[in-house]
Amino acid sequence: MMPHLGVLSTVHPKAAMEIFEKDCLVRIGVCIAPRGVGKEGEVMKVVVRMPDDSCLEEQVSFGSVKKIPLKEGEKAEVEILPYRGGDVGRGSGKARTVVVEGGVVGIILDARGRPLVLPDEDNERKQKLIEWFKALEAYPERLYEMCGR
Repeated sequence: MMPHLGVLSTVHPKAAMEIFEKDCLVRIGVCIAPRGVGKEGEVMKVVVRMPDDSCLEEQVSFGSVKKIPLKEGEKAEVEILPYRGGDVGRGSGKARTVVVEGGVVGIILDARGRPLVLPDEDNERKQKLIEWFKALEAYPERLYEMCGR
C-alpha cells in the first residue's frame, strides 16, 4: 500500500495522508517511563481516571513494569508521581498529570529507570527479562515454561 500512497501523494497529498493515518498506522498505546534511576523499594504511583469514570491506583516498584488495558481511541487522565530521582518532564521526583490515548497494548507503566540496567549475572538477567515479558504479556505462557529448561 505504501508505494501506491507515494504516487497518490503527488496528485492528492491530503487524501494520501488521511489514508496513511487511518489505514497504515497501528496505535500501540503509551509508555510512561521516568528518566533517571531509583533505588530498590521505591515506587512510582499512578492514578488513572478511565473513560468510564472509574479510577485505578497503581504502584510500580522500581525495576518493574505493569500494563493497564486502554483500548484504541479511548482516553484517560493519568496522574504520575515518579519514584524519587525519576523525572516525567517536571523535574526529579515531581508529579505530572497528562491525558493519554490507548491502543493495542494500552498503557505501559515502566519503572525500570533510564538508563536501563540489566543484572550482570546470566541467570539473574534471564529471570528479570522473563519477569518483564510476563508483566507485559509479551509471549504466550507456554514459552516461559520452555525457558526453565
